Amino acid sequence: MNRLFLTLILFSFISTSQAQFVRGFGFKAGTTISNQDWQYSNSSGLSGLSFEPDSRAGWNIGIFIELLDIPLLSIVTEVNYAQKGMKQEVPVTTVNQPDGTGDFVTWNTRVDYLNISAFGKLRLNVGLFTPYILLGPKIDFEINKETSFDQLNEVEENFNKNIFGFKVGVGTEINLLSLNLLAEILYDADFNELYENQNLKVNSNSFELRIGLMF
Repeated sequence: MNRLFLTLILFSFISTSQAQFVRGFGFKAGTTISNQDWQYSNSSGLSGLSFEPDSRAGWNIGIFIELLDIPLLSIVTEVNYAQKGMKQEVPVTTVNQPDGTGDFVTWNTRVDYLNISAFGKLRLNVGLFTPYILLGPKIDFEINKETSFDQLNEVEENFNKNIFGFKVGVGTEINLLSLNLLAEILYDADFNELYENQNLKVNSNSFELRIGLMF
């Protein structure tokens, strides 16, 4: 499966250099709202407990090129920097107050990725607006990881550094004079777990809200 995704992504870049028709290029920026699901197995002694922390908002920014300027269909290849992770308010406990002191500390983990995506783009020109659908594979390469605590825990330290998956979303081009403004929302899902052992699986997913400019 890894080879399949890499082949699709490399094909998109090779097509870029060989394409005779480039519809446009530009940049996009926005926010990534990500979350994690920590699912414990029965063998862990936690009776199938599922820990679902709060969502975390981070930045994403990148560049893209759009190929195949034909009616309705084109191909978009992107390279992005994206911040993902999670956060959770954790109660402070002591020996004398095992149920909590009433105080909380914030568990905030940020994972930074270099993301490469290749989309099929189905669009419909209705004048000023050109709504479209995006769908295609993606791969995330971990480039940095931080936590609000003194150090990452053992699970976070061993997160999978290469994440394969897909993105699907909708957007619109707004055609103003010689500029094409973009606005879109995408769902980003992973195929492989962020972390997995015999007792625990950690999965991740996110939404991206982006605006951009195409030349």
